[in-house]
Amino acid sequence: MKKVGIVLLFLIAIFVVTGFLLPKQVHIERSITIERPATMMFEILNSYRHFNEWSPWAKRDPKALFTVSGPESGVGARMSWTGDPQLVGSGWQEIVASKPYEQIDIKLDFDAQGIADTGFKLAAKGDATDITWFFDSDLTEGVNFLDSFLARYFGLLFDRWVGGDYEAGLANLKAYAESLPVSDFSQLEIERVDVAAQRILYVTTNSSQDPADIALAMAAAYGEISEFMNQAGIVMIGQPMAITRAWEEGSYQFDAAIPVDFIPPDLPGNIESGLSPEGPAVRAIHHGSYDQMMPTYTKLTAYISAHGLKQGQVSWEHYITDPASSTQTEMITHVYIMLETPGSAQ
Repeated sequence: MKKVGIVLLFLIAIFVVTGFLLPKQVHIERSITIERPATMMFEILNSYRHFNEWSPWAKRDPKALFTVSGPESGVGARMSWTGDPQLVGSGWQEIVASKPYEQIDIKLDFDAQGIADTGFKLAAKGDATDITWFFDSDLTEGVNFLDSFLARYFGLLFDRWVGGDYEAGLANLKAYAESLPVSDFSQLEIERVDVAAQRILYVTTNSSQDPADIALAMAAAYGEISEFMNQAGIVMIGQPMAITRAWEEGSYQFDAAIPVDFIPPDLPGNIESGLSPEGPAVRAIHHGSYDQMMPTYTKLTAYISAHGLKQGQVSWEHYITDPASSTQTEMITHVYIMLETPGSAQ
């Protein structure tokens, strides 16, 4: 028995000494290549609007409560959660540093389970992006002596525990991101705006989607409105607009509209009156000819998806420069897409 006791004490001593020799820091990382530009991936990861679309933990506890607060994106954006202690527990995470298209640093707090520094590194790879999701933690920080000792042993299993979740999360992120429209919108001037309605005179017209046909239809509609305005002494108070009503099966239906100072009681021919679209929208500034605007719409749609926004039913264009007095390279058009808001009916 005495020998057994000595051996037991010896083994305990080895266990204790080994425990304190084990590293107190743990580092985990997993990487994946996603076939989307770094601009898109940065916008997806730089906020919590998309998080539960790809998080490996969101479906683990359907009853968990997730709360997003702070700015919509970037430093200060925060998400907290409360759920089953055996499934997702409770805690919070907050973006503490954000370098566009390269890295996002996050502070993570698991309440009683400790804190960590986590985040994402992005590396552009043509039209794709290499994403690295990392996790760093001092397992002994903020815990008592015994827990600090045991945590070093648990650290040996951390890569297996957390690494599997990170692999699943990155796979979900890839599937989600690659389901969104693809475009690099980094060079496009885009702004979120709240648009006020204007009184307009308009003619609803149709054409094919050929730029030459669209130009002829617009010229006829604007000509009819302008002639009436001149006769009635009505003043234009804003740039001409084209409000899209339908773009499908090779046809284009739109309202050629002009903002005006007042609406007379009687309108001739095809001319109608009303209000221009109002509410939250995204606006892109297009430089160049009208027949090259489709890429701008594509990038604007990708921007909306990457920011977790929902597209409304109306889009329109403001023609800022007069094509009669501007070269194609000098032409400026403001392109708007209405955003859907909770409870809105567009």
